[in-house]
Amino acid sequence: MNDTWGISGPTFLTWFIAAGVAIAIIAAFHRRSLFRGDRGARVDNLGPQQVAYLNGGDRLAIYASMGGLRAANALGTGPGRTLVQTGPLPGGVTPLDSAIYNAAARGVRTRDLPNDQWVASALEQLRDNLERNGLAVGAGQMREARLWVIGGLALVVVGIARILAGIDNNKPVLFMVFATIGAFVLTLTLLRSRRYATDSAMKSMRDLRYKHNYLAPSNSPSYATYGATGAAMGVALYGGAALYSMDPAFAAEAEVQRIAATGGATGSSGGSDGGSSSSCSSSSSCGGGSSCGGGGGCGG
Repeated sequence: MNDTWGISGPTFLTWFIAAGVAIAIIAAFHRRSLFRGDRGARVDNLGPQQVAYLNGGDRLAIYASMGGLRAANALGTGPGRTLVQTGPLPGGVTPLDSAIYNAAARGVRTRDLPNDQWVASALEQLRDNLERNGLAVGAGQMREARLWVIGGLALVVVGIARILAGIDNNKPVLFMVFATIGAFVLTLTLLRSRRYATDSAMKSMRDLRYKHNYLAPSNSPSYATYGATGAAMGVALYGGAALYSMDPAFAAEAEVQRIAATGGATGSSGGSDGGSSSSCSSSSSCGGGSSCGGGGGCGG
């Protein structure tokens, strides 16, 4: 019986897995180059909302602002889980604070804040400032990093075509199925991974979190002692759980998600490294590639 496409199963499987591993490794190095950032960039002088964005993006920046406004007794919840003003706007606020405070006057819900015109504008201003200073990963950099998804998709398509051709040629394709699933997982990982902070910012962020360890919810901090800025920084560094620790009733009514701060990345460098391991898992599944029997059809 002829080999499918004129290539033996073990040979095709070996090259298929090698291609997946190559995509994962090259994508990882490319991302590292894209996300290096300014080596001299530091986060010591950043405000809580800027730190929050680097740790978890727009949503965490909003939560940090809400934490500060709540600690200043300026923000509360009303009917229908809407936000309401409960006091005057404190001094020294940021554009994001003002935008959320004004949105509360219109009875906007927390989930709708990112779509509010003024909140969105304030977030854009915050992002642009961080990107200019080499601290935040820009949308253009993320698009470039995700170009490797095309390679992953091509691999999946080739894998599916090989499986169908192998079945039609009465060849066993079990290990080819495993390898194609691995390529699919790699593609999803490259697509879904999201970075907010550059590598330089992430390094400084670890020091900042250590410095403010007393704000961690596990240490049961008294946010009233640290004021609005301390409350906002607690949320920025430790996520929505800090807002629940500060004021559980408000956090629940405002529908704050208990998201954890990601340390500057969703998926972090794992977006690529994780893809590599998924390809390797397929390789291990196909560990019997050269011993799939004498038929030589383990790869279709």
